[in-house]
Amino acid sequence: MNRNYLPDIALDGSLLISFSATMRAEENGEVLYTSPSDAFRIERNGEDAWVISTKDPTQRAKIPPLEGISPVDDEYHSSPNDEWIFGTRHMAHGFSNGDLFHRVDPQHIKIAPTEKDQSFNDLVWPYCVKQGALKANYSAEEDGADTGLTDFVAWSFDSSRLLVKLSGGNRHETLHNCYVYFNTRTNSFEMTDYLRKLNKSKSAVAACAEPTDPLPGEAELKVRLDALDQQLNKKYGEVLAHAGEGVPLVREGQHKWIKHRDEGARLYVSLFPQAERERRRLQFLGDVTAARIDTPTEEWENS
Repeated sequence: MNRNYLPDIALDGSLLISFSATMRAEENGEVLYTSPSDAFRIERNGEDAWVISTKDPTQRAKIPPLEGISPVDDEYHSSPNDEWIFGTRHMAHGFSNGDLFHRVDPQHIKIAPTEKDQSFNDLVWPYCVKQGALKANYSAEEDGADTGLTDFVAWSFDSSRLLVKLSGGNRHETLHNCYVYFNTRTNSFEMTDYLRKLNKSKSAVAACAEPTDPLPGEAELKVRLDALDQQLNKKYGEVLAHAGEGVPLVREGQHKWIKHRDEGARLYVSLFPQAERERRRLQFLGDVTAARIDTPTEEWENS
């Protein structure tokens, strides 16, 4: 957009405010995130964060402001269909919150799952306690907790499920984990047999989000995985190029991720009939590879 261009119309008060806000959002914006599909980017301007269409930068929406240490999230993860955005942000030492946003259209974004006072983070922890997956709401410092983390894990390839991981307890003792879904179609949290098995697992494994739509054919899943492998190799090279003295740690982190990926695939496919397992394996590998590509560069050393 040409910043020197002004529409040849008389602006009333509301239009002037809207136009001025749009102009301010374009100036000196810090790019916080670009969606994997390159459909949009998130820019920060002062205390505000804007979701801006790549194809048409005049199509933009302001992310609702957040309460806490920072008015914006520290990292973002968009769904494959670019309709949903999950963000995480650091709170007090040892705690992090998860925030979910619904991109209703290019110019409107709503807080999900509800616009009431309770946030995604306020709802997901009590749900896991009610399901018996956690003993206490560690995010609310229950049971002497000094750690409560809400982390992104993956989106399902059909964008119907968001998988997050909750970790909490006393950091000087064993931390307790819970994997849980948010279903974007039913607007509710879910616990499946796969997640129950994950929650009981004692070893570190990669995890995927089960799609609700039928799986594509094996050939299509292979094409998808091959394309994602190429993207991952490119991302890995970029991370190494900027790692400096951290190159050994990045390589070690990638080796750990591969190990966790393979162990996670074995656990996942074991839940399905033999005839379905190869497609499930390809789906799993594609999903966790997509999540790896979307991992912020600074986190590649900690896999």
